[in-house]
Amino acid sequence: MTNNTLSILASDIVNRAATFVLYALVSRHLGAHEFGQMSLGLTFFQTFQLLAVAGMQTLVTREVAKDRTQTNPYLINGSLSIVLFSLLSMLLLLAVTWSMGYALDTTEVILLFSVSLFPYAISVLCDAVFQGWERMQYITYANVIVNIFKIGFAYYVLINGGGLVGLALILFGSHVAVLVVKWYLLQRNIIKPQFKFDMRFCWEMSKATLPFLGIDGLIALMNAYLTITLSKMTSEVDVGLFSAATQVLVPVGLIFQSVAISAFPIMSRRHKTNSNSGLKQISESLLELLLLIVVPTTVGLVFLSKPVLLLLYDNESFVQATLALQVIVWAMMLRVFTQVLGRVLVASMQEKVTLRILVVDSIVTVILGIVLIGRMGMVGAAWTTLIVRCVDFVQHYIPVRRSFGGNLALGSILWKPAIASAVMAVYLTIAGQQPLLVQIVVGATIYMAALSVLMALTIGGPAQVKARYLALASES
Repeated sequence: MTNNTLSILASDIVNRAATFVLYALVSRHLGAHEFGQMSLGLTFFQTFQLLAVAGMQTLVTREVAKDRTQTNPYLINGSLSIVLFSLLSMLLLLAVTWSMGYALDTTEVILLFSVSLFPYAISVLCDAVFQGWERMQYITYANVIVNIFKIGFAYYVLINGGGLVGLALILFGSHVAVLVVKWYLLQRNIIKPQFKFDMRFCWEMSKATLPFLGIDGLIALMNAYLTITLSKMTSEVDVGLFSAATQVLVPVGLIFQSVAISAFPIMSRRHKTNSNSGLKQISESLLELLLLIVVPTTVGLVFLSKPVLLLLYDNESFVQATLALQVIVWAMMLRVFTQVLGRVLVASMQEKVTLRILVVDSIVTVILGIVLIGRMGMVGAAWTTLIVRCVDFVQHYIPVRRSFGGNLALGSILWKPAIASAVMAVYLTIAGQQPLLVQIVVGATIYMAALSVLMALTIGGPAQVKARYLALASES
């Protein structure tokens, strides 16, 4: 599993880093208003891209992982379905955008970003095949090559006085290029596609993917709702500040997302071969490993949010996002649990439970979003995010614990990083005006020292620790 995890992680790092660099370039060369416009454009794109993919990625990954001989029918018929869903998504996005009544320049940015929906959706289906075959390195190859050129072109456009229209065109070209490279790698290394369309198979796929479409659609709406509500109740500037806060969490978020994605085929096989006992083992190992990273990061960002924002965006106006960042950073820790437990539900054929969870999350998001954003603006959006994550965690924990026979002891998984992070927090409290780099290095050193002591007391020496946490890496 190590190679696949590293490949997914590298791919996500490249994609997210490229997106973050675009945000940073816009904050430096254009300003907070344009930053907010780009955030809106990307929010609408990310919302409707999930509808365009129509849940096919999860379905194809799961089914191909179980039986690789079914790769061609899932690839070809899935592509046909995605073409139709992409067209519908683009039409729906056009209607929604015009109905929102944004300023003309903001509407133009949103619509230009949406043109990339079709090439993106097809490339995601290629990703599903690579993931099903556990050949994630090909995803990385394509993304690295194209993103290097994307950032180079974006920098050139902005330093020469270009704006968001130029960036939107660059993004479209990059999505087309990624699709071309992935399709080439797929037919060269996985399978040579035979274009035999089976309308009945396509229809059965579309029906089977409905729960995943519902899941992805609700996730998309939840992710977009707060940003869109902010844009209507406040301004593009507040949208930009809220997005700036959420972007800070991306580096850690992509780590646990990459690990969870890489583990999903293994989870599916574990459920198929030995039911829930294998799922429980791998889930607890993943949670324990990921929390060692996420808990100290959460605590550190609570104390260092202001200097981190200044470092990343080099613009004093973004300091206004400090309180929002200090709130939503706690949601990141809860996402670790739901990322892993959510894939347990899907791997064990309980996607309808996941859909029910998202329905509840969506209702809570809508109600809290209107109330809290109306009263607190950007900070209200942050509190809404945190509260919804708490509700989401409870809804995942109960059915997974029931599936595991009532035995899912999260306390035994969480206590070591929690205590070590508390020791680190004592230092950060008294660190005062020390330089940011010094606080990060010393804080991390204190955390590792405290964690090492706890590991030695409870697990044993380095050999025992290595055996405990690297066993998962040998999975394939």
